[in-house]
Amino acid sequence: MQKFETRTSQLGLVGGIRQQASDLIIIATPGSLFAPEARKGTLYILVEADAAAPRSQQACQLAARTIRRVFYEDSTVSITAALRRAVSAANKEIYQQNIAQPAGKRATVGVTVAALKDDDLFVAQVQPAQAYVINGGELRAMPAHPSWDPAHVSAAPFMRGGAMGASLFIEPELYRCTLRPNQAAILCSSDFAPLLARDETDALLHTRDADAVAERLHELALQHDLGDAHALAIELRPPLSPAAEREPLSPAGVSERGRLAARSLRGWLSTLTGEAALIARRRRTEAAEASPPPDPMRTMPEQPRHSASPPSRPAPINIGEGLGERYARSQQERERANTSPELPPSAYLGEGTYPTPSRRIDLGDGPSLAAQARPYRSRYEMRPFVDLSWGERLALPFNRIWLAIDEARRSRSVRPKTPPAPVVRGQGLSYRRTRPAFPWLLLLVLVMVVSALIVYGMSITRQNDQQIALEYFTAAEGRLAIVREAVNEADALSSLDLARQAIDEVRASPNVTDTNPTLWLRYQELQREYERALAAVQRLTFFDSPTVLSTYPLPAGSFTSVVVPPATSVVTDPVQLDALRYIYALGGDKASAQLYRIPRDGGTPQPYLRPNDQIGQAVVGPLRAALWRIDQVVAVDQAPEGFGYYFRNGNEWNYSKLGGSEIWSVRDRLSIREYDGNLYIWGAVPNEVLKFQSGNYGDTPEYWLDPAGLADVDISGAVDMSVDGAIYLLKPNGTVLTFSQGRPVGEIKPEAISPPISAVTHFFITSDGSGGGSIFLVETLSERIIQMDKVTGKVVQQIKVRPDGDLRLDKLDGIFVDNSSARPTLYLVNGDQIIRAELPAPPRPFRDQSAAPTPAPTAGP
Repeated sequence: MQKFETRTSQLGLVGGIRQQASDLIIIATPGSLFAPEARKGTLYILVEADAAAPRSQQACQLAARTIRRVFYEDSTVSITAALRRAVSAANKEIYQQNIAQPAGKRATVGVTVAALKDDDLFVAQVQPAQAYVINGGELRAMPAHPSWDPAHVSAAPFMRGGAMGASLFIEPELYRCTLRPNQAAILCSSDFAPLLARDETDALLHTRDADAVAERLHELALQHDLGDAHALAIELRPPLSPAAEREPLSPAGVSERGRLAARSLRGWLSTLTGEAALIARRRRTEAAEASPPPDPMRTMPEQPRHSASPPSRPAPINIGEGLGERYARSQQERERANTSPELPPSAYLGEGTYPTPSRRIDLGDGPSLAAQARPYRSRYEMRPFVDLSWGERLALPFNRIWLAIDEARRSRSVRPKTPPAPVVRGQGLSYRRTRPAFPWLLLLVLVMVVSALIVYGMSITRQNDQQIALEYFTAAEGRLAIVREAVNEADALSSLDLARQAIDEVRASPNVTDTNPTLWLRYQELQREYERALAAVQRLTFFDSPTVLSTYPLPAGSFTSVVVPPATSVVTDPVQLDALRYIYALGGDKASAQLYRIPRDGGTPQPYLRPNDQIGQAVVGPLRAALWRIDQVVAVDQAPEGFGYYFRNGNEWNYSKLGGSEIWSVRDRLSIREYDGNLYIWGAVPNEVLKFQSGNYGDTPEYWLDPAGLADVDISGAVDMSVDGAIYLLKPNGTVLTFSQGRPVGEIKPEAISPPISAVTHFFITSDGSGGGSIFLVETLSERIIQMDKVTGKVVQQIKVRPDGDLRLDKLDGIFVDNSSARPTLYLVNGDQIIRAELPAPPRPFRDQSAAPTPAPTAGP
């Protein structure tokens, strides 16, 4: 059964008319396991040429055919090397074709070639073609358009000097990545490059529908009057839908598994047929090679098949008299034998020489016995099953039952009441065949012996399985003991991997189930001991019972942030009390994001502020941020005339435009935080934090960072911001930069953990009121939350969900920590879910180690 399923969708525009399949796109799919495409996967080719040059269409088709032929004919096992040689061969063909043409009639070609082998994607690209792919949560464009970089002052079209056919030598750009299920890649012509912004491209690659991606690209082409445009969307999907994975016995699960089984059967039959054909072809070839051709000098020429003078017909065979004549003769001989002359009485006394008459003995049944005996022909004839009609086949069991009953009845009717005297064989003739008694006692003994052997074998097998399971338990417990006795973390990590393997073997045992309480409880204790060792060595803990509070109300939608009001007991205003009964979540669709409110105990999201709502004289645009300010939730939208600030006044929304927002250039995500009523904004202006004074949001903001203090600090890669008396900027590697009074005052680096921190997207900072606290880092790629000390950067724990649980944190996009209770509560934004879970207790350290803490800055911004 195949591991993944690939879906594609093409877009071809020629002269503004859409075609069903583009002439500039080639998809080579393996036909069977013996096809040359099978060992290198599926090949996708998109070519693009300068439309102004003559014979450009022929050059594109020549390049595509050459790449496909050379890629599959190349004997190397490296897909990257095969792609490089195929592109070089196509460049050589086009260059040789251009040599014979004048300078103004030479055609140059750009190409994007993608080879998909299972879930590995290999890309070879030569400008001016374009490709987009997502790897590890990051968007990759080949090549990156200048409009994506705000610091770039020119958005001129790509240079075509490096296209195929311009030079004899060419070096394509090569790229390799791993596509996960529900991830996509886009191959398109260069005309789409200035039209696709970073945000829109990211949204297209997360659409999970190749046809929808093609339709969106078609709309862009129509909006910008593109006459000729070509694109190919490639999507990798799991063979089973999430519903079929969760419920295998549901109608959807049974239907999808049936289709996969039929597809696998067809592939197996095609493989078997192809293998048989190859064997037959190989045998014919070997036979032809083994038999040398005849020597014409030593062999006679082949004789003609037909003769001009055929031989005469042979004489007919004499088979003697016919059947009728033979039967008449036998009858005459029988009558002659039965007719004997009458002999005198002296012949019977031995006088004279007379022929002795033959005495005939009639051994047939008497009239009375013949009346009771059965006819010579059996009452039921056994015929082959294939000769029976459907009606006879259906009636066959009933006929046999009736014959058995009739046989039993007849045997009782002819059986004498008194047992006959035993007849000794040899003292007379018996017309009835005697049957021995059926050995019922022997059959009973045989059944009992076989049953005892089966029970004994099952008992032995159960004991063996039990003994093997106990040996697995002993091995796993011994390896956990080695982990506890390890002298350093490196030895503990290696022993922990061995312990994990032993626990997996224990879990695979058929005796370790909840129906066997003894082994099941021992397994549960072993699993808890392993998790304690894992927490001590790797500081890895698991959420005990995460709860999904709410799900996004629209299909294919997601949340982007969550706001949790603080718990307080001094509020008496009914309006404020009603606002504290909800949590608030912001939608993730940038074109139509709206604010929802959700009951604290969970429920259906309720729209709270939506785009196109009329608030006074303003019309609400797509919402970009939401936060809690003092006693109410506030939101910020992005309208054509600038960014607006929305706040509650009683039961109604009010509006205020943020001063100077009409010149903001938001690149990715807008981070807005509140402290003492002031608003701090990161992402509106490159490498700058804007500060709005409390109550003066309509005035022009001040630039909070001091340029003189940023000479040795690189903040261009910061992805998120937080404020709690100081301002913190987060880098993707987990490093947190601390600023006070506009100047950098510290840097918090997390200690090394396994696996290492690579792509942090968001964070949340808590304070304990005395300068300490925790920093919670969100790493979507590793599906984990990392808690580290706010002062020293020491990693307290890395938190995940259990592998055998129902939830997956594969779409983490935000976090909020509510530390108003004794045990902090985490609110996680996981795609279309809002999840609530309690913070696990910090694990015990593997070995006591002392670290000298460094004081944290406490000055306010």
